[in-house]
This record gives sequence, C-alpha cells and structure tokens, in this order.
Amino acid sequence: MIIPALHERQHQRGYLTRSDLVEIAQECNVPLYRVNEVVSFFPHFRTTPPPKVVVEVCRDMTCHLRGSVPMIEQLSARAKNQFGEQVEVRGVSCLGRCDRAPAAMINEKLFACVDSRRVEDAVIAGINDRKTRSDSDWDTAKPNQGKWDIDPYGGEGNYEIVRRYVTKGGTPDEVIAALEKAGLLGMGGAGGRAYLKWSDVREAKASNGQKYVVCNADESEPGTFKDRDILLAAPHTVIEGMILAGLVVGANQGWVYVRHEYPEQIERCRAEIKRAEELGALGGGIFGSKSSMKLEVFPSPGGYICGEQTALIEAMENKRAEPRNRPPELMTNGLHDQPTLLSNVETFAWVPAILKDSGDWFASQGERAGPMTRNLGDSVKGKRLFSISGDVKRPGVYEVETGITLGELIDTHCRGMLDDQSIGAVALSGPSGGLLPEKIPVEHLNRRSLEKCIDSSVTYINVRDLPLDIQASRTLGYMLGAGIVVYGDKCDLLAEAVANSRFYRNESCGKCVPCRLGSKKITDMGERLLSAEVDVVELQTMQPLINELSAVMQTTSICGLGQVASNPLQSFLKYFPHLAENACRHR
Repeated sequence: MIIPALHERQHQRGYLTRSDLVEIAQECNVPLYRVNEVVSFFPHFRTTPPPKVVVEVCRDMTCHLRGSVPMIEQLSARAKNQFGEQVEVRGVSCLGRCDRAPAAMINEKLFACVDSRRVEDAVIAGINDRKTRSDSDWDTAKPNQGKWDIDPYGGEGNYEIVRRYVTKGGTPDEVIAALEKAGLLGMGGAGGRAYLKWSDVREAKASNGQKYVVCNADESEPGTFKDRDILLAAPHTVIEGMILAGLVVGANQGWVYVRHEYPEQIERCRAEIKRAEELGALGGGIFGSKSSMKLEVFPSPGGYICGEQTALIEAMENKRAEPRNRPPELMTNGLHDQPTLLSNVETFAWVPAILKDSGDWFASQGERAGPMTRNLGDSVKGKRLFSISGDVKRPGVYEVETGITLGELIDTHCRGMLDDQSIGAVALSGPSGGLLPEKIPVEHLNRRSLEKCIDSSVTYINVRDLPLDIQASRTLGYMLGAGIVVYGDKCDLLAEAVANSRFYRNESCGKCVPCRLGSKKITDMGERLLSAEVDVVELQTMQPLINELSAVMQTTSICGLGQVASNPLQSFLKYFPHLAENACRHR
C-alpha cells in the first residue's frame, strides 16, 4: 500500500525525497503521479526537510476556549525572532486531547495542558538536543482499565466469546439476533442499527470471494476523544468485536484505521493483535477451528475527512481521501469494491459484552423514566461512552446509561461547572450540531414530540434536561454525538462559533464546490461580525443568506462535512441574536 510505505520512508528522515516517491511507485507498481497525488493531499507528508523543532498546537473548541490561538501567535513570533527557520509553530485541527486543553504535539510528542512557558522550554530543549518530559494518554486511560462495563473481562481479555463461538457451534444468526435484541447502534455519529449493517454485509456477494472488516479509529471530530481511551484501556474488546464480525459476515481480513496523532494507541493495538494471535484467537485455525482472521493496524495520514467512511476507504485504496458518491454502499461495494463492514471503535467494543448473555444485560440498561424518554419505551437501550470537555470541573470520558440527562452528566460525573459558572452554550455533537443555549425555545425543537412529555404551557426547555440518547435526540430534534463541549457564561460565544466555522473551512477536502466555497463564505461572514465590520442592517441579511447557503450545501455535498458546516454560525444567529446585535453595536 502507498500510504504505509510513505509513513515508513518519512519516519526514517522526517520527510520524503523524490527518490522515495519513485521507489514507492515501483514497489506498488503504480505510476509516479499516483504517489504524488496522495502526498499532495495529506498535510502530514513533507517533501522538504522539516525544521529542527515542529510545534503543532490545537486551535479547535476546548483548546480555542483555553486561549490556544493567541498562544500560537505569541509562540510563532518569539520562535521566529529567536530561532529563525529552526522552529516552526503552527495551529492544527483537533488533536483529540480536549480534556487536557490546550494540547500540542512537539516533534510528534504529546504535551497536554500546555502554556507558553512549557512549550518554549520544550523548544529550547529540542534545539539543544536535550530530552524533555512529554505526556501520555495512559494518564487518562489507565484509571478506567477494567472498570467500564464495556469490558466484560475486567482488564485483560482472553477472547472467551470468540472461543465459545468457534468451539460451541455459534451461528451468525444467533449473533445478529443478540445485536438486534441489545439495540446496539453505531457509535461513530450516524447511529445506524448495527445488526442491520452486519446482516447486509453477510448477505452481500463478494465478486472475488473476499470480504473485509474495518474499524474506524480516525477520531478527528473536535470534542471527541472516547475512542482514544478505549484503545488503551480495553483494546481486546475492539479486536474481539472485529474477529466476531469477521466470523459472522464471512470476512477473514480486517484493519484498525487509527489517526497518526495517536501513536500510543497504534502500538497498543499492534501489541494486542500479537497477543490475540499468541492466544490462538487470530490467524489461521482460530482456537483449533477451520476459521481464520487476520488483523492489521493502518495509521491514517491525517485529515478530518478521513473519518468519513467512504473517504477512509479511498485512503486505504491508495487514493486521495475524497468521499464517494453513494449508492452503492460500503456493505456491498467497500474496500476494493468488495463487501465491507466498517464501524466505529466503540461499536465493535460493545460486541463481547453483548454476546456474553445474548444481549439481555445491554438491553436492560438505559434511563427510560425521564420526562423526555418515558414515551420512547424500549427504544432507549444500553450504555455508551461520552467525551465531555470545556467549562466543566472534571472533563473526561464517562460510561453512562443512555438516556441520562446532560445535567446529570455535568453534575454527577463532571462535578459541576468550572468556577460555578452557568451554562452559556453547549455543543452536543462537537461543532457539527452547532451551539444550543441554556434555555431552548420549544419552537426550535420537535413540538409535536415534546407535547407528549411536557405541559403545553412550557415555552423553553433547559438544555440540562435533554436526554443523552440518539433515538430521543432524533425524536425531539437536536443533534447528539459522542463529543460534548460545555461553554460557561463568561466565554465569547461569537468567537467560539467562528472558530468552529473555521474548522470546517480548513478541513473541507474541496471535492464539492458548494462545500469548499460555502464553508469559506460562511466563515468570512462570521469573522467580519467578530471584527465589528457588520452593522445592524447587514446583520438582518446575514441569517437568510447563511440559511440559503446551508440549504445548497446540504443538498449538494457528498459527505456530512458540507451538510453541517453552516451549523456553528447558523445556530449562533438563531439562538443568540442579542449577542450578534451587540457585536454590531461595537462597530
């Protein structure tokens, strides 16, 4: 594969030479332009020697809230004056350490909760070839090892569910029935029913007899970092879930696709795959049966767009990570045009716990007694993990029953709001769901569904009372993802909305013209409002224009990025018009 070969060459000297590209083209038996088009797409790959020290500071969501952007500007100016071309400082998209903001990577080593002084010390150490202490994701993952219900083994798995399947006459129908009973949904954002996806891949016909299983661990949505900790604290659950998936759908090869900014997770997965092979759970003749399965780790070359499932597959096929038109779907025409089961880390990780008792325990979980969930019946099922950061006292990854309220997550698990602030806004799905105010007017939710669970005299819903359940969110009319960012009442919400818009502008792959131009246009409008360049008269035309751009982008964009890119600024203008007007008055 082209991308693994590029990773290997770049790791040797820090950049890629023309000779490297020529050799890779020859090894992969492709024209040189095919290698060049991949290199030019992914910013991770360099074709010129890097500076002695490269500092990459996250500029998104919680890191932005913690002042990372002025820190980047300050560090960049100082580095240029003091070290010239020896040091490069730049802002980058979310690094997945939102619970320890601001986060930075210095020569690909993690530095969390940084300030300017610590970064400067690390830069000086790098210039003088001295080692300096970096940080580890184990600091957050280790306390949860063996304590989450997602891990039925309590810390180190022996792949007993796989053993039972291959030695006790397990059948695909039994597994799929258990997933259906459990009500397991995709945990990567779309929230599709897992049993249906498994069934589709199982029933699909492979033209060459080969099917594949792929785990999407390219966790790049700002505010989301749960998979980061699962891969360290319970990698065996993910690997076992993938093995079981292969046995059920008829695949004997799979990959864990991990973002390159997660080096510890990459090594942990490789070590766990090796351990599974030594135990007999992977490889040829799984636990003495006729079944076989091979798993590998595929480090991503970077880019938010790679989290989109078809773009991920394009990257694995040695192409630019540009989303595909659908249909056909990956379940029938995925990797190498063959049936492919692609799911999120957490989705695979829940499978062993579900199959331990055919789905009964998982189906019994869920908070169904709340005012907004009691009418949903048994559709509220299971547990899940949320990443929460921002202005809360204890950000982190929490395993909770689906259906608990946002207020319970904040108050019980996160120990309340930082500095006892009130909620200014909440992003329930990273930047993609926009910003919700503390009090949401009922007319902006699904009123018909709300009438079944609240009094008709109620005009506002407190954001704290919203249930954290995908089915409830769809019914009531708000977006819910795995990454939640809470903004206190002291922050500049316009600045945060514009920062979220910049993220989508920066990460658009450019394939769809409405997305490429629309995300830039919307960000430009937000930046002009933030810079007090908009008067009240122009403000009145801004929201209709953004709504029109949004409608076009949603209709014409191939992937989800273009369909949600307008949400940060659009939601700000909808829910916080007084703040927009205040920005105009400061003109």
